[in-house]
Amino acid sequence: MKKYILSITLFIAVAATAFGQQKSPEERATKSTEMMAKNLSLTPNQKTKIHDATLERMKAMEALRAAAGKGNKPDPAQMKAINKKFNDVLQTTLTDEQKAKWKELRAQRGNGRQKP
Repeated sequence: MKKYILSITLFIAVAATAFGQQKSPEERATKSTEMMAKNLSLTPNQKTKIHDATLERMKAMEALRAAAGKGNKPDPAQMKAINKKFNDVLQTTLTDEQKAKWKELRAQRGNGRQKP
């Protein structure tokens, strides 16, 4: 009986933690922009432009996922268009040195995701 109660308690704790980690698009955009500002040494003007573009991207992605419905994948073409718009803003906002650093950071991040 004790194991049964302990199992239920553990399940509820894990479920509550998982639901508590969902962040708003604003929070995710701010976190992403701060990471970029730290790694790329963004100017205040660049930071503002990138934050706005990131926020727009996060909101559009969330709306796309909501429209697809729970458990369904959003339309890849629309996701690609949203990402292209975001990347266009980055290309016009970042300096050549920052672009190179961003490309390097993205490559490192991608390598960490690949399966061995």
